[in-house]
Amino acid sequence: MILATAGHIDHGKTALIQALTGVDTDRLPEEKRRGLTIDLGFAHATLPDGTELGFVDVPGHERFLSNMLAGVLSIDRVLLVVAADDGPRPQTREHLDILELIGIGEVTGVVTKIDRVERARTAAVAAETEAMLAAAGFVRPAIFQVSSRTGDGIAALAGHLQTSAQSVARGRAGTSAPGLFRMPIDRAFTLAGIGLVLTGTIAAGTVATADRLVISPKGIPVRVRGLHGHNRPIETAAAGDRCAVNVVGSFPEGAEPRRGYWIVAAERHAPTTRLDLSLRVSRYGQTPLRDGVPVHLHVGTSDTVGRVAVLGDREIAPGAVGFVQVDLEHPIGALCGDRAVLRDHAARRTLAGGRVIDPFAPRRGRRQPARLSALEALAAADHRLALTGLLAVQGVVELGQFALARNLAPGELDRLTEADEFLLAEPARAPVAVSWGRLASLGDEIVTALGAWHQAQPDGLGPTRPALMTQLLGAAPEAALDAALEQLTKAGRAVRQGPIYHLPEHQPRLTRSDEQLWGRLCPLLAAGDLRPPRIRELAAKLGLEPKAVERLLGRAERLGRVARVADNRFFLPETLARLAETASALADSSPDGTFTAASFKDRSGVGRNLSIEVLEYLDKMGATRRTGDARIVLRGAEVFA
Repeated sequence: MILATAGHIDHGKTALIQALTGVDTDRLPEEKRRGLTIDLGFAHATLPDGTELGFVDVPGHERFLSNMLAGVLSIDRVLLVVAADDGPRPQTREHLDILELIGIGEVTGVVTKIDRVERARTAAVAAETEAMLAAAGFVRPAIFQVSSRTGDGIAALAGHLQTSAQSVARGRAGTSAPGLFRMPIDRAFTLAGIGLVLTGTIAAGTVATADRLVISPKGIPVRVRGLHGHNRPIETAAAGDRCAVNVVGSFPEGAEPRRGYWIVAAERHAPTTRLDLSLRVSRYGQTPLRDGVPVHLHVGTSDTVGRVAVLGDREIAPGAVGFVQVDLEHPIGALCGDRAVLRDHAARRTLAGGRVIDPFAPRRGRRQPARLSALEALAAADHRLALTGLLAVQGVVELGQFALARNLAPGELDRLTEADEFLLAEPARAPVAVSWGRLASLGDEIVTALGAWHQAQPDGLGPTRPALMTQLLGAAPEAALDAALEQLTKAGRAVRQGPIYHLPEHQPRLTRSDEQLWGRLCPLLAAGDLRPPRIRELAAKLGLEPKAVERLLGRAERLGRVARVADNRFFLPETLARLAETASALADSSPDGTFTAASFKDRSGVGRNLSIEVLEYLDKMGATRRTGDARIVLRGAEVFA
């Protein structure tokens, strides 16, 4: 179990940790010389029953409050230290205010230096501390009276911490740490013969030796060479553990890891400069939190300057809760649920605290009622409630972005989507969840779009899927539109002929002379197999001008009978379906599910230039997608069936 200290300067936080662990956490020469904690200190102890405790000692001086925040934002249990000879002081109250604002789970009051005062004075300070904690929302807090010099009360406090640690261990037993690995870095240093070491308290997931991770927000890949926990080598560590990670990587000058950065699973490297927060304004504030105020934002171990946009009303009163958006000067790592604190631009006052709600917040429409309703839904800690609430507001949720923002591992997302409350559309690009109501309204929009197309081009059969998607651009993600389109065709409200969609009542047709010419042209295209003749070759065989043949093929294309793959070549749908099947077969036989233009040329036998033209057409139709020098199959031959 990891705990942090909090409290006013010179109230005995460091001495208390030394009494509990035997470790002096003041490691800097200046700390020794001045007799005060400047930076974070760390210690651990193993109790007689084997219970392990880790401590993060934070500075009490107001000038070093940013260091204090770096120590507590990732920890859920805190010792609030109050000296019996001094009582609660300004930094005691500010530290407690921060603990209340960020929702620390458990705060234990510790009255120190009881050997310096009369028993009645100790009891009065203990009562004042208990009342102060209760007023901050920590109901029936445990209060201990100790002397770090004489040892009085230390055993009772250690017993309490042992019981608390055992409860934490029971809660973690048999459960896996949710999410992918994330750890805010609070120290980075180099040891001779070992290399770069990064320390912190793991925020989510697990880490193991040999894992490949990323330093965020810089995006630098690293490999885990070794792990240490409680000053001994370990093979794995999980959320809630304090950990030292020995990493190997190549760092450009000025991009070396430092406090404020994260070490994360590669999938969770997602720097942001704009995020939405749910905050409570400090009840000790003398003025509301107003729109446009410059601030310091503390998330993880970072301290970044930004500007606040208050959403909804333009200000939030002291003690009240509201949503804000913060635009930052520099990118940071942050995901939904991360604790956050706002301090004024001069870093003298704590303004508000809470949690990140949307780490990838949109600027446009940020104050609209629909957006505020979406933030209300996203504020739910339960992922399922957040998803269903967001669907009720938006109708469509891109699950890849949802999983990234809330750090859901693939298995967690799978369990979340095992429900019939919505439709799960799973294309190769990105899965989406669509509410049944939104699916129906998208169907109506598609029917309207098809009707408009028929009115504009009465002689054409209808649009291809890509053309229809372009017409509906912005209505919803493609996966949701595809799902609605599939529902329409199943219900008979739309008809698909090869790559063309149309309304069932729409019946365009060629003229009699065109039909006669098509009867001569179609067999020639079919005879060409996977390499149909060029326009001029068809014209020569038919004894017609190339332009006349091209115009007929254009009219036939509008009816879905052919597709123009290149400037000089048209393909029958069944020919394209066979070529798409070839692409699917190549992808299926490849270990990584990809294929190259060269392998497609060899398998199809249509030649290099035509292979490129065919593959570009398959990309355009959404059957395949190019990724570098290779391609993946998205929908395959069913596009043309």
